[in-house]
Amino acid sequence: MEDYKNIWVTSDIHGYHQVFLNLLQKMDLKSDDLLIINGDSCDRGAQSFEMYETIKKLIKKGFNIVHIFGNHEDLMVKAVEKGELYRWYRNGGWETIKSYNKNYKAFREHLEYIKKMPIAVDLGKFFIVHGGIEPDKTIEEQDNFQMTWIREKFIKNPLLKTDKIIVYGHTPNLDGKIHFVDPQKISIDTGSYDTGVVGAIELKSMKIIYESTDHLNLYVNQYHK
Repeated sequence: MEDYKNIWVTSDIHGYHQVFLNLLQKMDLKSDDLLIINGDSCDRGAQSFEMYETIKKLIKKGFNIVHIFGNHEDLMVKAVEKGELYRWYRNGGWETIKSYNKNYKAFREHLEYIKKMPIAVDLGKFFIVHGGIEPDKTIEEQDNFQMTWIREKFIKNPLLKTDKIIVYGHTPNLDGKIHFVDPQKISIDTGSYDTGVVGAIELKSMKIIYESTDHLNLYVNQYHK
């Protein structure tokens, strides 16, 4: 962690590209910062292509960005390689397909990038993973599929076989907030598809920032009149 001035983590953006751009402005990323995108940049929202394209361009410019493999990236890969199309489509995959507008070259390039994404990032004190971990196993014993897809077994178990703090997405917080679930769990999926909100946390300062769609901002402004 000492290699970076700031370490930002965000998750489950789901094709809300403009919200992601607004969040980046708030982060004010520099060359000595690290941004970890904790899975699920695709599906449901309208701009999955733009999400991966922007990430690719930022990495080319020299920004330190790591994108973790999420369950929606898993759905995409399995749809293409194993023919599991219906499962992907009914979970927002059709919006991803439309976002590429028949740009098959870009889709293939992005798919290769997605297939090489890490399952988790170990920062020592913090362990960043999309779904969570199996509570009765050490970090070294974890299974890739479970780390991407696990929910209740991890979330509801207060005892983990590790001292690390687990930063995870995958399970949406429908109040649009990042939750400190217990001393070892930070839940950062702010439910973008349902709430319009994407959040991020900076792990050194514990600073939290949010961005939301115009629709949600309009609703909030009307509510507080």
